[in-house]
Amino acid sequence: MSDKMLTKNINFDFELKEDGDEKGVFRGLASPFGGKPDSHGDIIDPGAFSETIKKGGRNGNGIAMLWQHEMHKPIGVWEELKETRRGLQVTGRLAVNTQLGNDAYELMKMGALKGLSIGYEALDYEIDERRKIRHLKEIELWEISPVTFPAQTRANITNVKSAIESASNERELERALRDEANLSNEAAKYIVSLCKKSLFPRREDDESLKNILSELKDLNQSLTNKHD
Repeated sequence: MSDKMLTKNINFDFELKEDGDEKGVFRGLASPFGGKPDSHGDIIDPGAFSETIKKGGRNGNGIAMLWQHEMHKPIGVWEELKETRRGLQVTGRLAVNTQLGNDAYELMKMGALKGLSIGYEALDYEIDERRKIRHLKEIELWEISPVTFPAQTRANITNVKSAIESASNERELERALRDEANLSNEAAKYIVSLCKKSLFPRREDDESLKNILSELKDLNQSLTNKHD
Protein backbone atom coordinates (compact mmCIF):
# COMPACT_ATOMS: atom_id res chain seq x y z
CA MET A 1 0.00 0.00 0.00
CA SER A 2 0.95 3.67 -0.07
CA ASP A 3 3.88 4.74 2.07
CA LYS A 4 1.52 7.32 3.58
CA MET A 5 -0.62 4.62 5.15
CA LEU A 6 0.13 3.76 8.75
CA THR A 7 -1.24 0.90 10.81
CA LYS A 8 -2.38 0.85 14.40
CA ASN A 9 -3.16 -2.43 16.16
CA ILE A 10 -5.35 -3.06 19.19
CA ASN A 11 -6.72 -6.02 21.03
CA PHE A 12 -10.51 -6.10 20.80
CA ASP A 13 -13.23 -7.63 22.89
CA PHE A 14 -15.73 -8.78 20.27
CA GLU A 15 -19.14 -10.35 20.02
CA LEU A 16 -19.36 -13.01 17.32
CA LYS A 17 -22.70 -14.20 15.94
CA GLU A 18 -22.95 -17.85 14.92
CA ASP A 19 -26.54 -18.66 14.00
CA GLY A 20 -28.64 -18.30 10.87
CA ASP A 21 -28.29 -15.15 8.80
CA GLU A 22 -26.04 -13.62 11.46
CA LYS A 23 -23.24 -16.14 10.94
CA GLY A 24 -19.92 -14.38 10.57
CA VAL A 25 -21.15 -11.07 12.02
CA PHE A 26 -19.00 -9.56 14.76
CA ARG A 27 -18.83 -6.31 16.67
CA GLY A 28 -15.83 -4.72 18.35
CA LEU A 29 -13.87 -1.58 19.18
CA ALA A 30 -11.52 -0.85 16.28
CA SER A 31 -9.73 2.08 17.89
CA PRO A 32 -10.08 3.65 21.36
CA PHE A 33 -10.07 7.37 22.09
CA GLY A 34 -7.76 9.05 24.56
CA GLY A 35 -5.98 7.14 27.28
CA LYS A 36 -2.27 6.43 27.21
CA PRO A 37 -0.19 6.95 24.02
CA ASP A 38 0.29 3.88 21.85
CA SER A 39 3.68 2.44 20.93
CA HIS A 40 4.11 5.18 18.31
CA GLY A 41 3.41 7.97 20.81
CA ASP A 42 -0.03 8.69 19.33
CA ILE A 43 -3.36 9.41 20.99
CA ILE A 44 -6.54 9.46 18.89
CA ASP A 45 -8.90 12.25 19.90
CA PRO A 46 -12.71 11.99 19.78
CA GLY A 47 -14.07 13.07 16.41
CA ALA A 48 -11.01 11.93 14.46
CA PHE A 49 -13.04 9.43 12.40
CA SER A 50 -16.19 11.48 11.84
CA GLU A 51 -15.29 12.88 8.41
CA THR A 52 -13.82 9.69 6.99
CA ILE A 53 -16.95 7.77 8.02
CA LYS A 54 -19.15 10.37 6.26
CA LYS A 55 -17.01 10.27 3.12
CA GLY A 56 -16.75 6.48 3.00
CA GLY A 57 -13.03 6.17 3.57
CA ARG A 58 -10.25 7.02 1.15
CA ASN A 59 -11.61 8.52 -2.09
CA GLY A 60 -15.11 7.51 -1.02
CA ASN A 61 -14.50 3.92 -2.09
CA GLY A 62 -15.53 2.41 1.23
CA ILE A 63 -13.45 1.12 4.12
CA ALA A 64 -12.12 -2.35 3.33
CA MET A 65 -11.96 -5.40 5.60
CA LEU A 66 -8.67 -7.12 4.75
CA TRP A 67 -6.78 -10.14 5.96
CA GLN A 68 -3.69 -8.93 7.88
CA HIS A 69 -3.48 -5.70 5.82
CA GLU A 70 -3.05 -7.53 2.53
CA MET A 71 -4.88 -5.38 -0.01
CA HIS A 72 -5.53 -8.27 -2.42
CA LYS A 73 -7.18 -10.38 0.31
CA PRO A 74 -10.58 -8.96 1.31
CA ILE A 75 -12.42 -11.17 3.79
CA GLY A 76 -15.73 -9.36 4.33
CA VAL A 77 -17.38 -5.99 4.69
CA TRP A 78 -17.86 -3.42 7.43
CA GLU A 79 -21.60 -2.95 7.85
CA GLU A 80 -21.46 -0.17 10.43
CA LEU A 81 -18.81 2.21 11.71
CA LYS A 82 -19.62 4.82 14.33
CA GLU A 83 -17.90 6.93 16.92
CA THR A 84 -18.94 6.33 20.53
CA ARG A 85 -17.65 7.67 23.81
CA ARG A 86 -15.04 4.91 23.88
CA GLY A 87 -13.83 5.06 20.28
CA LEU A 88 -14.54 3.68 16.82
CA GLN A 89 -17.18 0.95 17.17
CA VAL A 90 -17.50 -1.38 14.18
CA THR A 91 -19.80 -4.15 13.01
CA GLY A 92 -18.43 -6.45 10.33
CA ARG A 93 -19.61 -9.44 8.34
CA LEU A 94 -17.10 -12.08 7.29
CA ALA A 95 -17.48 -13.73 3.89
CA VAL A 96 -17.85 -17.18 5.44
CA ASN A 97 -18.45 -18.86 2.07
CA THR A 98 -14.93 -17.95 0.96
CA GLN A 99 -11.80 -19.72 2.16
CA LEU A 100 -10.21 -16.71 3.84
CA GLY A 101 -13.45 -15.44 5.33
CA ASN A 102 -14.26 -18.84 6.81
CA ASP A 103 -10.70 -19.19 8.11
CA ALA A 104 -11.03 -15.86 9.92
CA TYR A 105 -14.40 -16.90 11.32
CA GLU A 106 -13.08 -20.19 12.69
CA LEU A 107 -9.99 -18.53 14.18
CA MET A 108 -12.15 -15.90 15.90
CA LYS A 109 -14.32 -18.60 17.44
CA MET A 110 -11.22 -20.33 18.78
CA GLY A 111 -9.76 -17.13 20.16
CA ALA A 112 -6.69 -17.42 17.93
CA LEU A 113 -7.54 -14.23 16.04
CA LYS A 114 -8.33 -11.43 18.46
CA GLY A 115 -6.80 -8.26 17.13
CA LEU A 116 -7.94 -5.40 14.93
CA SER A 117 -5.65 -3.03 13.11
CA ILE A 118 -6.59 0.14 11.26
CA GLY A 119 -4.82 1.30 8.11
CA TYR A 120 -4.98 5.09 7.91
CA GLU A 121 -3.41 8.40 7.01
CA ALA A 122 -3.14 11.17 9.62
CA LEU A 123 -4.61 14.32 8.04
CA ASP A 124 -4.58 16.64 11.04
CA TYR A 125 -2.68 16.38 14.29
CA GLU A 126 -1.07 18.36 17.09
CA ILE A 127 2.27 17.54 18.68
CA ASP A 128 2.95 17.94 22.37
CA GLU A 129 6.69 18.62 22.20
CA ARG A 130 7.17 18.44 25.95
CA ARG A 131 5.57 15.01 26.31
CA LYS A 132 6.58 13.79 22.83
CA ILE A 133 2.98 12.83 22.08
CA ARG A 134 1.01 13.32 18.87
CA HIS A 135 -2.73 13.93 19.14
CA LEU A 136 -4.50 12.73 15.99
CA LYS A 137 -7.37 15.11 15.18
CA GLU A 138 -8.48 13.76 11.79
CA ILE A 139 -7.81 10.38 10.26
CA GLU A 140 -8.48 9.14 6.75
CA LEU A 141 -9.36 5.51 7.23
CA TRP A 142 -8.36 3.10 4.45
CA GLU A 143 -9.07 -0.30 5.93
CA ILE A 144 -9.54 -2.30 9.12
CA SER A 145 -7.97 -5.75 9.36
CA PRO A 146 -8.34 -8.62 11.81
CA VAL A 147 -4.75 -9.42 12.81
CA THR A 148 -2.89 -12.09 14.77
CA PHE A 149 -0.60 -9.92 16.86
CA PRO A 150 -2.21 -6.76 18.23
CA ALA A 151 0.21 -4.11 19.43
CA GLN A 152 -2.13 -2.26 21.76
CA THR A 153 -4.09 -4.10 24.42
CA ARG A 154 -6.44 -1.52 25.93
CA ALA A 155 -10.22 -1.93 26.19
CA ASN A 156 -10.18 -5.69 26.70
CA ILE A 157 -11.71 -8.05 29.21
CA THR A 158 -8.31 -9.81 29.19
CA ASN A 159 -6.80 -6.74 30.77
CA VAL A 160 -9.66 -6.53 33.26
CA LYS A 161 -8.77 -10.07 34.35
CA SER A 162 -5.12 -9.08 34.79
CA ALA A 163 -6.15 -6.01 36.76
CA ILE A 164 -8.31 -8.08 39.11
CA GLU A 165 -5.55 -10.56 39.80
CA SER A 166 -2.98 -7.86 40.61
CA ALA A 167 -5.12 -5.33 42.51
CA SER A 168 -4.79 -5.49 46.27
CA ASN A 169 -7.49 -3.00 47.23
CA GLU A 170 -10.55 -1.22 45.86
CA ARG A 171 -8.67 1.91 44.81
CA GLU A 172 -6.10 -0.06 42.79
CA LEU A 173 -8.86 -2.01 41.06
CA GLU A 174 -10.75 1.17 40.16
CA ARG A 175 -7.57 2.67 38.71
CA ALA A 176 -6.81 -0.47 36.71
CA LEU A 177 -10.34 -0.60 35.28
CA ARG A 178 -10.03 3.01 34.14
CA ASP A 179 -6.50 2.74 32.73
CA GLU A 180 -6.51 -0.77 31.26
CA ALA A 181 -10.15 -1.31 30.33
CA ASN A 182 -10.81 2.32 29.33
CA LEU A 183 -13.91 2.51 31.54
CA SER A 184 -15.25 5.75 32.92
CA ASN A 185 -14.70 6.63 36.57
CA GLU A 186 -18.41 6.04 37.20
CA ALA A 187 -18.37 2.61 35.54
CA ALA A 188 -15.22 1.54 37.40
CA LYS A 189 -16.69 2.52 40.78
CA TYR A 190 -19.92 0.69 39.96
CA ILE A 191 -18.14 -2.54 39.05
CA VAL A 192 -16.00 -2.44 42.18
CA SER A 193 -19.06 -1.80 44.36
CA LEU A 194 -20.66 -4.97 43.00
CA CYS A 195 -17.56 -7.14 43.40
CA LYS A 196 -15.74 -5.89 46.48
CA LYS A 197 -17.50 -8.09 49.05
CA SER A 198 -16.49 -11.31 47.35
CA LEU A 199 -13.39 -10.25 45.44
CA PHE A 200 -10.80 -9.27 48.00
CA PRO A 201 -11.65 -11.60 50.91
CA ARG A 202 -11.67 -14.64 48.61
CA ARG A 203 -8.77 -14.07 46.25
CA GLU A 204 -7.60 -17.66 46.81
CA ASP A 205 -10.93 -19.03 45.56
CA ASP A 206 -10.36 -19.77 41.84
CA GLU A 207 -13.99 -20.67 41.20
CA SER A 208 -15.14 -17.41 42.75
CA LEU A 209 -12.70 -15.50 40.57
CA LYS A 210 -14.01 -17.22 37.43
CA ASN A 211 -17.57 -16.27 38.35
CA ILE A 212 -16.56 -12.65 38.96
CA LEU A 213 -14.72 -12.48 35.64
CA SER A 214 -17.81 -13.75 33.86
CA GLU A 215 -19.96 -11.14 35.59
CA LEU A 216 -17.45 -8.42 34.73
CA LYS A 217 -17.53 -9.38 31.07
CA ASP A 218 -21.32 -9.10 31.03
CA LEU A 219 -21.18 -5.79 32.88
CA ASN A 220 -18.51 -4.43 30.55
CA GLN A 221 -20.65 -5.24 27.51
CA SER A 222 -23.74 -3.79 29.16
CA LEU A 223 -21.95 -0.56 30.07
CA THR A 224 -20.46 -0.31 26.57
CA ASN A 225 -23.93 -0.60 25.00
CA LYS A 226 -25.32 1.91 27.50
CA HIS A 227 -22.77 4.56 26.53
CA ASP A 228 -22.81 3.95 22.75
